[in-house]
Amino acid sequence: MSVIRLLLPAPGFAEISLNPEELEKQGIVVMTTEPNTAEPVNFAALDLAMIDGEAALQDNLNLIDQIKAIAPSSKFVVLLRHSSAHAVSYMQAGVTGLLAALPDAVKLAEIIRKLVQGDYYLDQDIAQLLAMRQIKKQLDPFISLSSREFDVFCLLAEGCSLQTIALQLGISSKTVSNCQTQIRLKLAIDSREKLTKFANAHGLIIHKGV
Repeated sequence: MSVIRLLLPAPGFAEISLNPEELEKQGIVVMTTEPNTAEPVNFAALDLAMIDGEAALQDNLNLIDQIKAIAPSSKFVVLLRHSSAHAVSYMQAGVTGLLAALPDAVKLAEIIRKLVQGDYYLDQDIAQLLAMRQIKKQLDPFISLSSREFDVFCLLAEGCSLQTIALQLGISSKTVSNCQTQIRLKLAIDSREKLTKFANAHGLIIHKGV
């Protein structure tokens, strides 16, 4: 069994019960040094980096670019513990693994090996959510929304701020605000709370107890 090098670059992982010793039993060697401050040679053979999805999206995208510059063939898996709002953005950046929760060491090692071999791995809840959004955007009542308005709707339902949505979609905050107005008019929704409940009822968000 070949050894795989796993990088945990984000400090947020200190709060996650990931046991390096258990992973090493599965042939996964954990590295925790920041890639932009370490000696580049240490990361030449990096196989996969696990990114903490709770950190700011743009910071994580910049981190992914930094790691790619050091280890171009490396793969990425993002842990989205509380929100799937940025799932598509991460996949567009080249991430091939998305986790909604951290599995045990044996399962995690299995997932890591698949990713390193070039496969994709999407947590079942995230995969179902992305598929549901593709289907629902073409059906009533969401067919009345433009593609951009639907994207804004989903991000609003996830709890994202207007500024965060603007950054993720590459549009102005004013455009997001205009989209929000159109969404409320077209769907007859007058508050963020009702919007979130509406999205949840249609299966468009996860981890929402509303």
